[in-house]
Amino acid sequence: MDARFPQREDGQVDIDLGPEWTLFTEALNDCVSSRPPRGAVGNGPSTYWVDVALGTLDSALASGSDRPFTWGNATLMRLKAGRVEARNEYDGDDIEGQFLEVETLRDLLARWRREIVRSAAGATSALSETYRRNPMPDYKV
Repeated sequence: MDARFPQREDGQVDIDLGPEWTLFTEALNDCVSSRPPRGAVGNGPSTYWVDVALGTLDSALASGSDRPFTWGNATLMRLKAGRVEARNEYDGDDIEGQFLEVETLRDLLARWRREIVRSAAGATSALSETYRRNPMPDYKV
């Protein structure tokens, strides 16, 4: 799947899957992102949320859960019928989101992670605490 990884002035790395995948693009940038968790030290963007998404996806696969494995301010991702669904959090169950195969999502997250690492390697200052989320409780990466 095609993806672009635009870098912001502050070093954050977004993901863009193109016009056919706007909901998935929104969900990835909302639920995952390259922003470090609140209180993290270090310069530039962080792979923390990519690593969390990969870990919680694995947990959802192992348990067979269809509960969201990652979520943001307005979107979530969950397993549904063996695929990953990105959806608006406030849509009713009668409205389906967009779907990707699990391996496609894994590939996108791995590629995004590489771009984040590349950006962080050249970073000289920490990203602002503004808009950082609290780390996942009891999640070790």
